[in-house]
Amino acid sequence: MPSRRKLLALGVFAIGVPAALAQQMTRTEVHSDPDTDFSAIKTYGWKDAVSPAKKQDVHMSIIWYVERGLEKKGLKKIQDDDPAVPDVFVRYYAKSKSSIEGNPVSSRDILPGGPENLTTSFDFHKAAAGTLIVEIQRAEDNSALWRAGSSVSIDSKRVDAEVSRALEILFRTYPAK
Repeated sequence: MPSRRKLLALGVFAIGVPAALAQQMTRTEVHSDPDTDFSAIKTYGWKDAVSPAKKQDVHMSIIWYVERGLEKKGLKKIQDDDPAVPDVFVRYYAKSKSSIEGNPVSSRDILPGGPENLTTSFDFHKAAAGTLIVEIQRAEDNSALWRAGSSVSIDSKRVDAEVSRALEILFRTYPAK
């Protein structure tokens, strides 16, 4: 039979894990036209991004994951050279911001036979945050039918994974209920 301490530790761990995951979750905001029948939308084409990603590899990553997300939702891409007019146009907005963050670190030195010395220093590191918005517009009049945005913190070593995760979360909200 587990002791009370083990049960308490397990309970604290079970509460702490979801809290830690919630802090890492991507914030999303979704707007959609309530009068749109999203089941009638079958094809899409690309519109130029208003605020494209600054790095070409990030731009291509966003395009790739948006196209995979739309394919999973049953939409087919109309190529630029195809004379057919798509049902909707898709475009994205990307913005990133770099900053420097610092975390205080305290240390306590005790000299033998002497006074206690308490020091505080800061551990500085570069931090990046980004906003990614995907918008779907009606082809005939360019009115916005669905728009979803996400704000995420970005690890420069994991940009592709961060883009993938953010778009996966955004496309969970499509089509609008």
